[in-house]
Amino acid sequence: MAPRRMMSVWFPNGAPADRLAAWCQQFSPLTAADPPDGVLIDISGCAHLFGGEAGLRARLLARLPGGRLAIAQTAAAAWALARFGEADDEDLDPLPLAALNLNPRTITRLRRLGIRRIGELRRLPRAELTAGFGAEPLLKLQRARGEAPEALKFFTAPPDWRDIAHFAEPIFAPAQLQAALTRLTHALCPRLAAARRGATSLTARFHRTDSHLPEFVLRFAAPCRDAAQISKLACEKLNEIDPGFGVEAISLTANATELLAPAQTGIGQQTPDYTQPINTLLNRLGEAKIWRAAPHASHIPEFAARRIPVTQPPAIWTKPRHRRPIKLLDRPAAITAIAPVPDDPPVQFSWQGKTHRIARATGPERIAREWWRHDPQTTRPEAEQIRDYYEVEDITGARFWLFRAGTHGGTAPVRWFLHGFFG
Repeated sequence: MAPRRMMSVWFPNGAPADRLAAWCQQFSPLTAADPPDGVLIDISGCAHLFGGEAGLRARLLARLPGGRLAIAQTAAAAWALARFGEADDEDLDPLPLAALNLNPRTITRLRRLGIRRIGELRRLPRAELTAGFGAEPLLKLQRARGEAPEALKFFTAPPDWRDIAHFAEPIFAPAQLQAALTRLTHALCPRLAAARRGATSLTARFHRTDSHLPEFVLRFAAPCRDAAQISKLACEKLNEIDPGFGVEAISLTANATELLAPAQTGIGQQTPDYTQPINTLLNRLGEAKIWRAAPHASHIPEFAARRIPVTQPPAIWTKPRHRRPIKLLDRPAAITAIAPVPDDPPVQFSWQGKTHRIARATGPERIAREWWRHDPQTTRPEAEQIRDYYEVEDITGARFWLFRAGTHGGTAPVRWFLHGFFG
């Protein structure tokens, strides 16, 4: 079994550690952020892809001018060498105690005893070291020497549905970026088809030469593995990407996938694919502006439906007990109505400066406040929150949905509202 090789990259005053760790995933799938401006990389079995450790070191230093890096068998040793050591020397003994990332108070106490280097600390009796300074110095020394395990929080391992393209020279022309995205799409989609899966979310990341990592996300209303459609949507998103001084790698990742059985084609009438135009709108306008309606358990008409993401499956609607208008106003509109008998439907109402004479009416349908969901209001009696709905038709044939709020004889006069329109 090959020995473990860890690389520590320290980029002072550079990109934040999390962004730097994400950018370095083009070299190894195991990268861990080392705040505030470093990254730890497990390059075991990866260095040969970039010309060995020397080639990988040269490539990173060329991309990160001003950065320091070191390679060792442990992450703690690589961290120490990157900050306090020499590039090609893995000997920890000459390094100062700060290279172990010890507590400053512990370092001060050790210096008072004349201990200033890791080698001097290593030669102390371990029992006396622990008794005098606690477990921290010995534990960190053992981690640096590979004698104790060290826990690293690596970035999430790359998903199964990920393809990456490296370029011999950085690219930045739109035509080059489009061609690279198209190739990645046509490489990923056949793999999804072989597994009978489709992507519901895709992320394209652009690894720039200056360590920046711009990206965009594609979302789909239903599982998709149509390479032509995905390529078109991805190329449209390129106007959001600034290639800077060049992009040296592009990755395309299916963040979420679902089962998608193959569809039979060529026999009989084809079923139209309604998801394609929805996908286009979804990625052009954003999720907040594309939604579908779903039922909500409420007796109040304006609360009986809710918005859900278009990526969720259509909801099942049950037939209401009473007729409902085709169009419902977001908020009931106040109207002026005349009813000869207080509890009867109106014979006339006015809305937006126009008077409508009622030819026929049906109702009422009484709907009360949902008392089990809300605390009672002390300012208004319960009877004034009752609604009596009527379906009315005027003399021109137009049909409306009106309601009377409150009951006669209450502390406040009844009010009439228009809430919807029938066909």
